[in-house]
Amino acid sequence: MRKVETVLIEVKTGKTFLVKDLNEDFHTGSEVIDKKNLQKEGKFVSKQGTEYLALKPQFSDLWNCLQRGPQVVIQKDIGLILAKTGINGGFRAVDAGGGSGSLGLSLANVCKEITVYENNPEHYLILARNARDFGFANIQLKQEDITRGIGEKEVDLITLDLPEPWKVITHAEQALKLGGHLVVYLPNLHQVKKFIDSVKGTTIKISEIIELLERKWKIDDKIMRPEFEMLGHTGFLIFCRKM
Repeated sequence: MRKVETVLIEVKTGKTFLVKDLNEDFHTGSEVIDKKNLQKEGKFVSKQGTEYLALKPQFSDLWNCLQRGPQVVIQKDIGLILAKTGINGGFRAVDAGGGSGSLGLSLANVCKEITVYENNPEHYLILARNARDFGFANIQLKQEDITRGIGEKEVDLITLDLPEPWKVITHAEQALKLGGHLVVYLPNLHQVKKFIDSVKGTTIKISEIIELLERKWKIDDKIMRPEFEMLGHTGFLIFCRKM
């Protein structure tokens, strides 16, 4: 399967299409775009009079078109993980409970190399397709159960989006370098409490437990108010380090 070569955006609606083959005309579902319009960046008008913008794919474009399977870690939480761990181009990372790849691919966009574990065969297929679309060379996928062990050693960061992350604590201790980060994403407080109790007496020390809320605003002429709907609870983030 080819990676995405061009992002096609319908200017009026913002609808986005991912184009993988520049040697063929592209079907949007409502019209056919001539391949010559896809081979260079810029705006153009289709034969039906629709204005489009063709661009080289940026990470945000690809993330917005991520094929979804299981519930994903969303951008507000991903951003906090990036900020709190200070992940950079020298980091080696492990992500488990890869799901659709939202978090793992976001980490791959920043770090040196990452291994993503996903045990569910159905989810793994979605993860693999999304990874190919993004075209990263620094990501390795494993269809394995991380509760049975982590093959990688001396890693800088481990992220766990699993229902029972306490089963990974011993493996995380062995895989992380001293001072390495462990971030756990959990939807309910019962899980949070069990994880906290499970790390007592280990080298994994909890630094922060955070729930992040997001509220958008409507700014239109004289209207300046919060939107009626906000993005509330998605999960608790537990930030830890190996000490």
